[in-house]
Amino acid sequence: MIQLSSAGKRFGPKILFQNLNWLITPQDRVGLVGANGTGKSTLLKVLGGIESLDYGSMQSTKGITQGYLPQDGLRLSGRSVFAECLSVFEDLRAMEREMETITRQMSEIDHESAEYRQISDRFHRIDSEFRVRDGYALESQVGTVLAGLGFSKDDWERDTGEFSGGWQMRIALAKLLLAKPNLLLLDEPTNHLDLETRNWLESYLTSYPFAYILISHDRYFLDVTVNKTVEIWNKEIHFYSGNYDKYLAQKDMRRAQLEAAYKNQRERIEQLEAFINR
Repeated sequence: MIQLSSAGKRFGPKILFQNLNWLITPQDRVGLVGANGTGKSTLLKVLGGIESLDYGSMQSTKGITQGYLPQDGLRLSGRSVFAECLSVFEDLRAMEREMETITRQMSEIDHESAEYRQISDRFHRIDSEFRVRDGYALESQVGTVLAGLGFSKDDWERDTGEFSGGWQMRIALAKLLLAKPNLLLLDEPTNHLDLETRNWLESYLTSYPFAYILISHDRYFLDVTVNKTVEIWNKEIHFYSGNYDKYLAQKDMRRAQLEAAYKNQRERIEQLEAFINR
């Protein structure tokens, strides 16, 4: 789906990561971890097309969509919460409007005419795609996601500009979840969520039909939602299978192996130095 080859990124004179080779597949559920300042958020922005690589390349399958949620900084206003969320379905709503126009036209012309057959065929093609994409349940989808993210029905008709920063991020998250991009990129999505809402998001992500990559300091959230862990450490990218708990166990094992290898190397060096001295 998305492939990074020999990828690297700098922040001023500092190299954040380098020599990254990573194939992201359609069903990946990835937790991106590492110490603060190692470049986790920057890597998400690269995958979202917001920033470019300094080294290497990134290739995407044609038609792939990415959706990126930053930690904060988003501000929406001018529409109700419900209308703002519905806006992600603009192409489907345009199809709905066209079907309404065609329906009126069909009622005004001869049902036996060639023109009627032509526009009738057009209506059925649009209607078929509209149904496949669940177009008749758009308002239900929006209501489900807004309720899951803690918005009451009274909130739905309030202007988005009336909400504080944390609730602004919830609206942005709702739009991303409804849009269902092929690759969902979430930077600390639980920062502004209470326990009940976080639990709802965990459940939503477990049934999400496409790939996603998460950055989170919430260990339990990662344990429940990811099946692969990617760590940025010492400017390199390390891959671990499994959730956060399994990552920690594998990391301890890798550290023990490195320490044993270092110890063996030092003993071998000492043996060679003793041999040379003799």
